[in-house]
Amino acid sequence: MKIHPLIKWGLIAMALLFSLFGAAFVGLLIYLVHTQRAYASMPDTHDLKARIEKMGRNYLAGHKNAALIIAFYQNGKESVQGFGKVSDSNQNPPDARTIFEIGSVTKIFTATLLSEMFDDGTVKPDDSISLFLPKDVRSPTLNGRGITLEDLATHTSGLPRLPDNLLSTSKNQSDPYVNYTTRDLYESLKTVKLRNEPGAKSVYSNYGFGLLGKLLELKSGKSYQELIQQNICAPLGLDSTTTQLSQEEAARLAPGHSPDGKVVSNWHFDALAGCGAILSDATDLLKFIEANLGPANSGISRAFQNMQTCHFKGFANSVGLGWQLTDTVEGLSIIWHNGGTGGYRSFVGFDKTHQTGVVVLSNYGDAFAGDNSVDTMGMKLLTIGSKVSLQ
Repeated sequence: MKIHPLIKWGLIAMALLFSLFGAAFVGLLIYLVHTQRAYASMPDTHDLKARIEKMGRNYLAGHKNAALIIAFYQNGKESVQGFGKVSDSNQNPPDARTIFEIGSVTKIFTATLLSEMFDDGTVKPDDSISLFLPKDVRSPTLNGRGITLEDLATHTSGLPRLPDNLLSTSKNQSDPYVNYTTRDLYESLKTVKLRNEPGAKSVYSNYGFGLLGKLLELKSGKSYQELIQQNICAPLGLDSTTTQLSQEEAARLAPGHSPDGKVVSNWHFDALAGCGAILSDATDLLKFIEANLGPANSGISRAFQNMQTCHFKGFANSVGLGWQLTDTVEGLSIIWHNGGTGGYRSFVGFDKTHQTGVVVLSNYGDAFAGDNSVDTMGMKLLTIGSKVSLQ
C-alpha cells in the first residue's frame, strides 16, 4: 500500500515530536530525582547566616545603590541581615527598622481583614459584591455568575489585572495609583468585561484586590488605614506597618530605585489601596509571619489558618485567601507572596511544617522589570532553611 507523501511526512513529524516529548520527560524526571536526592542528603552545616550573607553580597553585585534586608525565622530564632546602604545621605546598611514599600504583599493584609470578617460572621465568602456597592454601581457578571468576596480574594473574579481606565486617569506615570479615585473605580465597573466566568480560573488581579479593599471600607465605614491599624497592627504589635508614613517613619524609609539605580518616586494609593499601599519593616513582617506559624487560638489566628487553606486549585497553582500555595520538588509546602512597586521588591513566605519564615525587602525595582532575584532568594532560603540551622 502506497502512503501519500503528506501523510508520510506527517507521521515522521509526529514521531519526532513524540521523541522530543519523551526526551524532555526523561530529562525532567532525572532533574526531579537528582533534586530530591540532593535535598534528602543535605547536611545541617549550621551556617545559614553565612549562606544568607553570600546571597546578599551576590545581590548587591548586580544592583547598584540597593538596600537589601533578609530576615529569617527558624523555630523561635530570628536573624536580620542588612546589605548595601539606606541612601546616599545614609551610607549605613539597612536594619530591621528600615522601612520599604511592600507592594502586593499588601494583598495579604487585605485578605486578613476579609478572613477576620468571615470568622466573626460580618460577611460570608459567597456574598456578592453587589451587596456592598452603591445601588447605582454596576456589579459585573458573566454567564449569569456574579463576583463574590471569595472570588476577589482568590483572583478568580475574572477581572483584568488592572482597570482599563487606570492609565487614562493617572496624572503621574511614576506614581500611577495616586489619582485613581473611588469614582474612577465605579466608572470602570460600568464597562469592564470579565475575562472568564467568576470562580472558574485564577488570574492575578490588582484590580480585584483594590476593589476588595474598597468593599471592606464600605462595609465597615472605616478607611483602609484604620482597618489595618485596628484589626491587624494593634493585635500583633506592628508599629511600622502603614499606608501613611509619620515624620519619624519617613526618616527610616529607604528610597526606591529604578532598574538602573536611580531614585524614583514612592507610590501612593487612593481607591485601590487594598492591592499595594502598605509600607513596613522587617521587624513587623517577621512578627506577622510568626503569628501565621502559630496555632489557631484567637480570632486573627483562625483567620490566618483559613487563609492558608486552599480555596482554589488550578492546573498549575493553588491559592488560599491572598496567599500563593506551592508544593516544591523537595516536598515542602510553601505559603508565600511577593510584591513590587516602581522602586521596591518584596517577598514573604513560610513553611509551617518546618516552622521557618523569610522576609526579603529591596529598594531596587521595579514591578515590571522582570527581575525575580528577590523571589528566588526567598524560595531558596525556605528550602535550605528546612535543613540548615542558623547557628
